[in-house]
This record gives sequence, C-alpha cells and structure tokens, in this order.
Amino acid sequence: MLKKLLKYEFKATGRVYGGLYLAILAVAVLMGVSFQIPALLVHTAPIAVLMLVYLALGVAIAVMTVLSIIQRFTRNLLGREGYLMHTLPVSNAQLILAKLIPSIVWVLCSIVVVLLSFVLFSLFGTLNSAAVSEFFHAFSRYGSEIGKLLSSVIKGYGVTLVLMVLEWLASLTCSILCIYTACMIGHWCKKYFVAVSIAAFVVLNVLQNQLLNLLPYNTTNTGLDLVFSTSAGDGSIVYTVTGNKTYLWAVLAALAADLVLCAVYFAATSWLMKNKLDLE
Repeated sequence: MLKKLLKYEFKATGRVYGGLYLAILAVAVLMGVSFQIPALLVHTAPIAVLMLVYLALGVAIAVMTVLSIIQRFTRNLLGREGYLMHTLPVSNAQLILAKLIPSIVWVLCSIVVVLLSFVLFSLFGTLNSAAVSEFFHAFSRYGSEIGKLLSSVIKGYGVTLVLMVLEWLASLTCSILCIYTACMIGHWCKKYFVAVSIAAFVVLNVLQNQLLNLLPYNTTNTGLDLVFSTSAGDGSIVYTVTGNKTYLWAVLAALAADLVLCAVYFAATSWLMKNKLDLE
C-alpha cells in the first residue's frame, strides 16, 4: 500500500515541479545563447529580463519546495482530505513516510536542477569552437593529473566524504520531520494553527541545536583539514592526502545525533497523529 501512496504523491506533485524545472532549464539555455549574440551584448535589456526571470524561477522553486512539504502534509493528513487518508488500510507511519520520502526526493531534485541550470548556462554561454578546442586540449594535458588527485582524495578521505553526505541527508530528513511535528503541535490549536506551528518549529530547533552543541565532537568547532603533499621520485607526481581525524568523529557524532532526532520526531508525529488528531 505504501507504494501506491508514493505513486499517488509523486503524481500529484510532479506536475508542478516538472513545469518549474523545465522552465528554469530553458531560461538558463536562453541566457547562455544570448551571450553569444553580439547585438544583445550591446542592448542588454533582453539579457537583464532573462536574468530576472531566472532568479524568479529559482526563488519559486525554493518556495514551492518548502510550501509543498508543509501543504502536502497538512492538507492531506490534517485537513478535509484527512477523512479519506485515515480510512485507508495503512498505518500512521506509512502515511508519514508517503509524505516524507517524496519531500526528500523533490528537495534533492530541486538542488540538482538548479546546479544543472548553472552548467547549461555556462556551457551555452561559452559554446564556440575555440573554447571547446581549448577545453579538450587542457583536459588532455591535465586529465591524468586531475585523475590522480581525485583518486588520492577518495582513497584518503572518501569515508569522511560519504559520511558527510549521509549526515547532510539525515539532517535534511530531521528538518522535514521537525516541520511535521510542529504542524501536529499546531493542530491542537486550530484557531492559531499557523502561529503555534511556527512557534513550535522555532522552539524545537532551538532545543535541537542546544543538544547538538553538547556533543563531545562538533563540526562547528572542529576544522576540516585537508593536507596535500606531492613527491616526484621518478619524475611522476604522487599525491598524498591526509585529513583531520577529529572531524571524522565529529561527522559520526552529528550523524548519530541526527538519526536519533529523526526517530524522536517520527515517533512524536506518529503518536500525535494517533492520539491527538481531530479532523472535526
């Protein structure tokens, strides 16, 4: 049943996101192409308009992502649609996961699309035979050295990088679940739902940050050190990468704390939905 809920959720939200994604990618391409037209470089009004549209679409994607996280949860589970959703043969945990998983996916997709728009803008803005030739020439000269360097970074610091990505994902999940918990608390006071939900979110975040600051290792006071050393014994360059081991422990501690907070927020949201939900 969870698969059906996820399919419905992605279908319901995909249309809005899909349109915004295509729009910002198209505008990024148009901006890049406009820099190839000499007449537009003299009369910059069209380029300025495209840049404003691009910024507006970027803001729209950010706002839509946040609003979608909140609205899909409150309208489908706490509003009138909740009468139908809570009659389905699924647990509260499945209902929460059906909102949480798409929210995480759309946040990641939004980040990827915005980064891709930058790439397309840069690509089409510098797309000419001389630039392409220079790129491949530089890649052929430095490609092997760049490969050695990346290999050394992955070998010497790959575990920390993976843990940093996992910690960021856990932190993102924790933030979304915190929003859900705050909405459930605000649901108690329907007359002041928005105000109470915002206040609950702020208080929960303050408490969360205070708890994270109590960790013996903390990423805010532990520097991320990467030391690169090279040696040329037989004429070839060998890269050696060493990192701050304390930072590794800080990332592990932050990851563990985020996972615990995710479990707490998830359990709190599920309990409130089971025991304190009032759709009247």
